[in-house]
Amino acid sequence: MSRACPRPCPFVHRHRHDLIRLRDHLAEGHRCADAWVALAHLVREPWQRLDCLERASAIDPNDQNLRIAHLEHYVVLHPEDTQAAEELREAKARRALERYKPRIFRHQDASQPIGVILRALHAVNDADLEVALEEQERLRRLGRPMLLGDLLVLRGKTAPEALARALTLQSRLRAANGAMPRTLSEYLMAKGHVTPDQLERALIEQIRLHTSGKHEPLGEILLRQGAVDTTILQRAFQQHMHDAMTAFV
Repeated sequence: MSRACPRPCPFVHRHRHDLIRLRDHLAEGHRCADAWVALAHLVREPWQRLDCLERASAIDPNDQNLRIAHLEHYVVLHPEDTQAAEELREAKARRALERYKPRIFRHQDASQPIGVILRALHAVNDADLEVALEEQERLRRLGRPMLLGDLLVLRGKTAPEALARALTLQSRLRAANGAMPRTLSEYLMAKGHVTPDQLERALIEQIRLHTSGKHEPLGEILLRQGAVDTTILQRAFQQHMHDAMTAFV
């Protein structure tokens, strides 16, 4: 009968360098993530290390660091798997978001941390971020509100591609947390009408248009790029509006 070990596991702490004892511990039926992690450091072959980390992650799927370690080794052995590489980037960004919270964000709405996401993706540094936030506040007081991401791109502090990736990741994080889609693009992605890659490409174009003084709705860009057709776009818009209205009933 299998038995789940606590984390940290006292047995593994005492014998983490003993390959035979660790294997015996697992052979006795212990479901021990720490034992598999310890084995991953002792085995020689990369595929063995990957197998150990995969087993450890399966035992404790909520351990973010363990999942990242597994994905890092997987991507090295399977560089052609672009989906795994994207999962790894997102997992690292989530971890960075949890660890990193600069002073200026402490009183901001945690559901829309686009600046924090950009920082987690290494797309902007702390100094530029704080300067942009201060400028954003000055513009707001002058009656000229501006989105933080647009301001960073306009000032050359981040690239349109980086902002588009951050916005797409923000939408995916909201969906993963069970948040109701707040924009048509989030609704289209939540319903599977567009992929994250399609949304990111459309956002890149929209951001570039914004910086040149032109404004085009994202839905029209998705339509022009062939990501959706008119029927899907109209139905999605109507359903999204209906869902948004009924949420207040």
